[in-house]
Amino acid sequence: MSVVEAYRLIGDKVPLTLKKNNDTGYFLLKPFLPLLQQFHSSEGVLELDYLNFSHEELSVEQEDALLSRFGILVDTNDAGEKWITGDKALELLQMLNLLHLFQDEFDFNHKIEEIDTSQLNGHAEVQKSDIHNGQHNMESSDKESNNENSVSKNKSIKRVSKESSQKELGSPLKKLRLQNESSEVQQDHKKLIPDENSLERPIFMFSHDMEDISAPLQIRRAQATPFASDNNQRMKLETFLQRLLFPAFQDVASSSSPSSAQAVPFDTLLHEVDMAYPHTELNINIPVDERGNTPLHWLASIANLNLVKKLVEHGSNRLLGDNIGESALVKAVKSVNNYDSGTFEELLDYLYPCLILEDSMNRTILHHIVITSGMAGCAAAAKYYLDILMGWIVKKQSRTIKGEEHDAIIDSLDLKWVIANMLNATDSNGDTCLNIASRLGNVAIVDALLDYGADPYVANKSGLRPVDFGAGTTKLHSNGISGVDAENSLSFLPSQDHSGTNLPDTMSLINSMQSLLSTVSQDYNTEIKEHQEKLNKLHKELNSHRELLAASRDRLAHAKQLQDEHTLLKEQLGNIKQGIVEEEERFQKASKELGITSEDAAGADWDSNEFDADEPFRVEFIYNLLESKLSTEYNGDIDKLLAAESPESILDDVRSKFSTQNDNGKLDSLLPPTVLLKARIHAYERNEKQLDTTLQEIKQKQKDLEGKFRRVLCLCLKIDEDKVDDMLDGLLQAISSEDPQDVDTDEMQDFLKKHNV
Repeated sequence: MSVVEAYRLIGDKVPLTLKKNNDTGYFLLKPFLPLLQQFHSSEGVLELDYLNFSHEELSVEQEDALLSRFGILVDTNDAGEKWITGDKALELLQMLNLLHLFQDEFDFNHKIEEIDTSQLNGHAEVQKSDIHNGQHNMESSDKESNNENSVSKNKSIKRVSKESSQKELGSPLKKLRLQNESSEVQQDHKKLIPDENSLERPIFMFSHDMEDISAPLQIRRAQATPFASDNNQRMKLETFLQRLLFPAFQDVASSSSPSSAQAVPFDTLLHEVDMAYPHTELNINIPVDERGNTPLHWLASIANLNLVKKLVEHGSNRLLGDNIGESALVKAVKSVNNYDSGTFEELLDYLYPCLILEDSMNRTILHHIVITSGMAGCAAAAKYYLDILMGWIVKKQSRTIKGEEHDAIIDSLDLKWVIANMLNATDSNGDTCLNIASRLGNVAIVDALLDYGADPYVANKSGLRPVDFGAGTTKLHSNGISGVDAENSLSFLPSQDHSGTNLPDTMSLINSMQSLLSTVSQDYNTEIKEHQEKLNKLHKELNSHRELLAASRDRLAHAKQLQDEHTLLKEQLGNIKQGIVEEEERFQKASKELGITSEDAAGADWDSNEFDADEPFRVEFIYNLLESKLSTEYNGDIDKLLAAESPESILDDVRSKFSTQNDNGKLDSLLPPTVLLKARIHAYERNEKQLDTTLQEIKQKQKDLEGKFRRVLCLCLKIDEDKVDDMLDGLLQAISSEDPQDVDTDEMQDFLKKHNV
């Protein structure tokens, strides 16, 4: 850390040593505290006779009170030392009347040039040249008089210091203007004086945002701000702006002294941010807030002319608008900052492309200047902006233009173009800038616009004209209007009393406005009636269509129900048909297995109870043949007959009996129908099957019963179950001849023991 010390004697006996950090430009606070304490206690007079640096240090409460009293912000380094900025040190030295002792040592001359000493001349009678040379006409013989002048000067400086402090701490868009009526008039007079240096200052042309601008020049809509798809771009831009605008609040952990970022130039800061974000491009045209404002919008609104220049030089697009299309120049005229700092004329040198832009409501820069005049405390600023703007356009023709590229705006933008394209331009409501100024009642703005050539007879969409509000009526006599036009126009002129004094003719204006309002009211009622009739008709049509829609919905629901039923019945019918086909296939298969043809099976019900196997049934000639054989050949023994005769032999006998062809026909006639025979066969088979089932059930029951008895004998005789069958014969023989009542159980036991193995 490079520290420079300067030692001086105050009043030839009080030593004072100031310390400055060359790296940051900060001054050590400690030497100022005794001076400020004495200055405060003596009510604005620095009495050197009572100043003593050997007193005890101030308490924390006293020090905080002094810092708050004089608006001092401090930075503390790692050693606990408190430092103040160079600007604040300069302000304190001016207030204490000690600047002449240190200005050469610490090179305050370049900062003194930035101070407006004209506000101090009326109180302290100190000329700017005296401050630059460090000379003060204070002689020892007139010490009392000089002290009074010092008091006056110190109070004036203290007032300016308070104002400066509040501007620093307040919002840049709402700066407080703490000045009395006389100083405001003096400042306004100073600002409206033409700047002689403006003709010597060249206008620099930049072509990076002028590619789409060509002759003939026309009013155009402001461009939309680009969308930052990469979040790293927004972070990089925010980091750059924070270091650029608020270097005192940056992290000083990597620095050997506080706020070292103040000394970083613009280009160096660009390089440092690029090093911090090497893979992200710095886009200074993306919005920095939710309203779509770019960095150029904000810097123009707070009148930071130096940074506006830097941004334009580094490619900031001047044709961009915010979310509602307002350009950076519009932001500048919507605040009083450029009016307070007197920077609007030089701001136009860099933002002149914004003059041809309009916002989303088709409002030009003249519209916004007029709207600003209607804001509280902004009337003087709006008049200043209007005069400077028109003056810049006039003086542009004689100024030096620097730039290699061709600029259509510089070539075409003159007073004639402004009058033809901007002065009477209407916004989306049909209002010209004069129409808005007339409604706001700003006489100075109205007169200025009329002087520039604004037309007071352009009506807006509501039919209201500037002349309806009195704009331009005082100039009708000089325009040579006669006849009917003069009668109509002079209806708004003021009448005269007997003394020749102009009296406003308010009745004519009131009658005209009442007639206009009555016409508007009638038109409004007519339109309302027409729209109401259309609305009623639409309601009727809507109700009719609603009824048709409800009936259609009912028919649709019924049709869907019938369709569902039809689908269900169709599925059921298909299932039945499929079942019939399957049953027919199974019947044909079963008939084939039984040897029955389809003709034989037609009409037969095999499961019918009509045919009973136990019902007597005989074929007479076969029965007779078998009965004859049984009686003649087998002596009536049916078993011999069944053993000796087979169905084939009996069939051969029958065929032999009817050997001739005619007899075969007789045989067919004697036989029962085939269907009947097959039904009988089927009945016999079914009966046989039932008998077999019954027989099996009886056998199973018999077997179960035998098992039960065998088990009982096993338990009673106490023998194994598999030995019961072998003993049954002997047991039955032992008890067969005895009376059941006289059975000798001992003999039975001996028998069982004897046969027990």
